[in-house]
Amino acid sequence: MITPTQHTAAALPDAAQPAAASSNTSTEWQQFCDWFSHPITPGSGSTPPASAQPAAATTAATQTTQPAPAESLWETSVTGAGPFDSTSVYNPTQFATAQTAQQMAQIVGGKEQDFTLGLYTTSAPIREIVGAGENPLNAGLVADLFQKYGDQQGSYAWTVIDRDLGIAQS
Repeated sequence: MITPTQHTAAALPDAAQPAAASSNTSTEWQQFCDWFSHPITPGSGSTPPASAQPAAATTAATQTTQPAPAESLWETSVTGAGPFDSTSVYNPTQFATAQTAQQMAQIVGGKEQDFTLGLYTTSAPIREIVGAGENPLNAGLVADLFQKYGDQQGSYAWTVIDRDLGIAQS
């Protein structure tokens, strides 16, 4: 019988609060959160027009600089070769970087392990999370879930992860 699992929220800070506001937030966690941040492109519809924003005094303290682009969570341009000289281009979301895979394994509670496709070779290893439940998880897809749905207890990401691990929701 599988017993329900409760994920502790203490391991993950509240996404609504900036990580810098918490004195308990580690540098590693801040770096991990920075991976998921994306700069806002002017005119993208992400922010209201300047005419709708309140006027602010322009001082050195209120001016901010655009952060440098975050390091990619996934390998890029992953290709593969198979029997009979067949070649394939793979979905990069399935190929987490080594650092991303280690971070995801730490959050989910398993360990990172490289996986191969038998007769097929890939330009980057497939990294899985093993030991967190009944089934292994693709670390790149876990990172994608957290990026899309957040990593807070009860998020859709945790619902999918728990289902894939064979852990019953409480």
